[in-house]
Amino acid sequence: MSSMAIKPVVPKSCGQALDFTDGLVVFAIALQLFWAVDPFAIELWRRSLTRHLPTVLAIAATLLCVAGRLLFRPELRPALGQVIRTYLGLILFAAFVIGGSLYARLAHAIDHSFLLMGVSVVLGGPVNLWLIRTSRAPSVLVRSITMAVVGVSLLGVLMNTLHFGKMLYHGMEHVVLVAAALPLIAGRTLAVRVVGILLCILAAVAPNKITGYIVLLMIFTWVFIDELMIRTAMDPDRIRAGLRRILGALLGIVAILGVVLLYEAVKSHLPDGNTVYRMHTYQIAIDRFVASWLWGRGFAAPSVDHFDLFTVNTSTQLLPTHSDPLDILANGGLLAAIPFVLGLLSILYAAWKVLTKAWVSREPKQTFRRAQLAMYFLIMISGLTVMAFNPVLNSPGTSYLYWMCSALMCALVCPEEEGEQSLLAANSTTRRSSDERGTSGIA
Repeated sequence: MSSMAIKPVVPKSCGQALDFTDGLVVFAIALQLFWAVDPFAIELWRRSLTRHLPTVLAIAATLLCVAGRLLFRPELRPALGQVIRTYLGLILFAAFVIGGSLYARLAHAIDHSFLLMGVSVVLGGPVNLWLIRTSRAPSVLVRSITMAVVGVSLLGVLMNTLHFGKMLYHGMEHVVLVAAALPLIAGRTLAVRVVGILLCILAAVAPNKITGYIVLLMIFTWVFIDELMIRTAMDPDRIRAGLRRILGALLGIVAILGVVLLYEAVKSHLPDGNTVYRMHTYQIAIDRFVASWLWGRGFAAPSVDHFDLFTVNTSTQLLPTHSDPLDILANGGLLAAIPFVLGLLSILYAAWKVLTKAWVSREPKQTFRRAQLAMYFLIMISGLTVMAFNPVLNSPGTSYLYWMCSALMCALVCPEEEGEQSLLAANSTTRRSSDERGTSGIA
């Protein structure tokens, strides 16, 4: 694939370094990752004094970046319109969530609201995308964040291996496993790719959670299909390429049957996923949606419920539904679900189009930039599976990180045409400002 297909909307950053404020953003994201993955099991996210520290730092770093760009680089303001168009559906969803949650807090004094779910969409998605697109070194910024994601994830895998069976990054499997698999996705040698496979398997086996195994299968499925399609696209003999794709499809079917047989053989040794708890809370959410299918409860209700079926092994009986899609349907109805689904599908489809261009071209295998795009695309897709059974969007750290990955994915997908238009607009504004200053000086 041509690297121009994922060219950022800003000048090339080769040889450039990050600004101080961009470095603060990277640090804040790394801190969010450390809190969410919690590799040393110190549970800083649970303590009142440290719970919101990464979020506060992320907001502060973001405000510094925004203030600096708007004050000293006003020609970048048009890029905000492009970001809003990219995230329009999700921004509408976030506005609904924030509005209902503020009403719940102010009118009904509800502490456990959905406010952070809505704020995380805006702060993690469109705001981060605008910061990346307007950075002086966007490629460096994206790569730095990628290294932070991979580094913290590998630390989590290492610590979970040392404490085998402990769930250190439960609810973050979509981030940790996919990041650990980056050597498999981006590697060009067999040794590197084998290391990626082993890391990915270890990341799934160490915590021993069903969602981890599902994410593992999704990663291997993507790598197999992507490798097959790229290799056959480079084959000049189209008949032979077609036969190889058919053979690959047959091997895929055999692999699926093998996975089913393996599951039947070992399912007694796998965790049950606490199905009794989940089925009870899921039924409550479904009943709420049926009772008010258009707008649900308007997000003006608590994000947790008192669980009265039995006593759970936690410090409180106030627990979330453990299914973000059902939470959205129960509390926002179709008015929340439709913009959420359409907004998410729009950015995923844009990434899919860029990634699958290599499946029909005869160009060499991906650059590291495409590998990063594939990584964030997989995080977004596998995250849908994880959030179906865990409160990903209803937790401040995991929610922010999910939408942050969407911003990185969109930054790597940015069309060349948008980049050229932004550059022309920026250069035109800069020249006009220089001419005005020059005229003033002559006068």
